[in-house]
Amino acid sequence: MLRLSKRVEYGLVALQFLAKRGQATGQSAATVREISDECNVPYDLLAKIMQELKRDGLISSFQGVRGGYALMMAPSQISLTRIVNALEKETSITECTSTSDECCHREGVCTIKGPMHAFQGAMEQLMSSMTVAQLL
Repeated sequence: MLRLSKRVEYGLVALQFLAKRGQATGQSAATVREISDECNVPYDLLAKIMQELKRDGLISSFQGVRGGYALMMAPSQISLTRIVNALEKETSITECTSTSDECCHREGVCTIKGPMHAFQGAMEQLMSSMTVAQLL
């Protein structure tokens, strides 16, 4: 079965944590340490993930005593597709649905390319319709 990478899984957990915190307390910022401890996620990997999410504009960071990370938009505006694209270089399910320049050695005789493109499209459509708000 298809699986999300640990990077995407931990990114989803962190964004869910920030969204829940914002709803429950009105205080949306949390440190990497808080998220790591509360969600049992490896600190070093989470710190890298948070930087990538920040670079993509999904979260912002604040310095100081009340510092940490916070969502840049409402949880209902953050699609799973946006998160996956922020954290993964390659998001295709097979080589033939990839946007890379590499070609499959079976391209001329492949009988699954069409169905795999349809499957890829359906997965992308489903993920773009799901948001962090639906994880709450």
